[in-house]
Amino acid sequence: MSELEKAFLRFANYENTSTTGSDMTGKNFSKMCQECGVVDGKTVNSDDVDIAFNKVKMSELEKAFHKFATYGDTAATGNDMTGKNFSKMLKECGVMDGKGVTSTDVDIVFNKVKNKGARNITFPEFQEAIKELSVKRFKGKSPEEALQATHQLMEGKEPGNVGVTKTVAAGAVDRLTDTSKYTGSHKERFDESGKGKGIAGRADLADNSGYVGNYKGSGTYDKTH
Repeated sequence: MSELEKAFLRFANYENTSTTGSDMTGKNFSKMCQECGVVDGKTVNSDDVDIAFNKVKMSELEKAFHKFATYGDTAATGNDMTGKNFSKMLKECGVMDGKGVTSTDVDIVFNKVKNKGARNITFPEFQEAIKELSVKRFKGKSPEEALQATHQLMEGKEPGNVGVTKTVAAGAVDRLTDTSKYTGSHKERFDESGKGKGIAGRADLADNSGYVGNYKGSGTYDKTH
């Protein structure tokens, strides 16, 4: 671990014993920049720090927005989001908890922020909706702290069942190719090891043995006489 990473970890954990140190709040980022002399009040001030923090943070939020905006629609550009996907995102990210924020709250805010006549919301409208819902989700926190906490729930997230299709498909193929589970005429096409019998398993070959078909004693006459 580099010296910079160690410093990041120490400031990230400041006044928060439950954090892992893998991410940092805006408050602690500002404290680190001030105490380390990055903020000098001349070339870099506190506003610059806040702008830089929000710019980086927003990029992660935009990535999450894009992933949920394109979910279930290969033709979607990711520039706007449907009400269905907006609800899915807030539910899967824990913003819609059923208590502070309900599905009704989500629907009301979605319709409130979108342009009249529009069916979807853009990222700026999404931000506006999240700002309004955050104070409901984190009651008791200041609007700024509530918004930051809500952002942290969503940053870097993606739809929960992305990639599941492959696993299901693989399982289905395994079941379809397991010859031990075949029944009826299909079962007769394979031997005990699962190897196909070829034409012997597909055609009714003429039996010239003189025995009735499927007779269990076939081929034993010469052995007993």
